[in-house]
Amino acid sequence: MEKIEIIEGLLYIAGDIGLEEEQLIMHVPITKEQLEKVTESYDRPNFIIQRHGHKYFLKTSQAMEKYVERVLSDRPKQKLSQAALEVLSIIAYNQPLSRGDIEVMRGINSDGPVSTLMSKGLIAKKNIQDARAAHFVTTDYFLQLFGLTDLEELPTQADISEQEEIDLFFENMKEEE
Repeated sequence: MEKIEIIEGLLYIAGDIGLEEEQLIMHVPITKEQLEKVTESYDRPNFIIQRHGHKYFLKTSQAMEKYVERVLSDRPKQKLSQAALEVLSIIAYNQPLSRGDIEVMRGINSDGPVSTLMSKGLIAKKNIQDARAAHFVTTDYFLQLFGLTDLEELPTQADISEQEEIDLFFENMKEEE
């Protein structure tokens, strides 16, 4: 069996969780350079291999998107609460943070949103040396869900302000019509 076929099978079984680069290197076996080369040249109809952070995922192509969306639209949607989104953004931009740090920034208890985000796999605990409390960081699943390869791609405050101005401009245009 070819290495790419093994990688494809492992990524298929891993599903939305994906596999860490180290896991693939250990189980295939393959070098990091070979892994990058074979995944970049992966060419199967209607499938692609994507990398988010240090994880690899087997995904369907754009051509399959409308069929996949039909099946997924039948499932009930699970949305994050406003509180969970606030906590997630605080962690994403300031990680690693302890629960106390999050509560100081929000001014309110954040146990519920932190538990929700952990159960959905968007954040994880990280133990910091010489710190009593566990700290929280975003996960590779967070990167995947938001279509990011790393945290450097998060929008800056300037990007957000610019988008808000654009949105406000178009809202005013609608009101004048």
